[in-house]
Amino acid sequence: MDDIRYAYGKTIFWTQPKGLERRFELRAQESLFAVLVFQSPWGTLATSETAADSWTIKRVGFLNPRVTVRVTGEDENLAIYWPKFWGGGHLKFPDGRQFEWQSTNFWSTEWCFSDAAENRLLQFKPGTEKPGLKEVMKTQAQVEIAPRAFSLPELPLLLVLGWYLLVLYQDDAAAAATTIT
Repeated sequence: MDDIRYAYGKTIFWTQPKGLERRFELRAQESLFAVLVFQSPWGTLATSETAADSWTIKRVGFLNPRVTVRVTGEDENLAIYWPKFWGGGHLKFPDGRQFEWQSTNFWSTEWCFSDAAENRLLQFKPGTEKPGLKEVMKTQAQVEIAPRAFSLPELPLLLVLGWYLLVLYQDDAAAAATTIT
């Protein structure tokens, strides 16, 4: 697996190699930067791996929902994502560092993490590395990383967590659509 800093200047994508598996890879052509794997088809527990770190990520709580991020094998939260009622939210670290997660367009098809000064650090947009008919049923996105974000130690975690949140949003929307019909 390659360090995400090698992606500087490249176009990278979250891809879903097999449409029926909840396994996702962050890639730029032949380079692999991260993997996110959901542990079951219906659950929210996922494991992720980058060149330097691995985490478990899980949505918890019903009346007070949040997403916890832990270093694999540890019991303490590394960070907690707190969603807002109308979408978006904020990621908080125990030492006070914080990042905002928000939609960047009217239809909520593009999302980004920004820092405390409201600088966009990375943005997720619809897109696929290999357009084609077999890619239509897969969950994929293009990721744009701002140059200033490459110096952040949190960059790999932000890339993985942002994708995790988008997969959950898609799952929640699909579940809501099936209950309405």
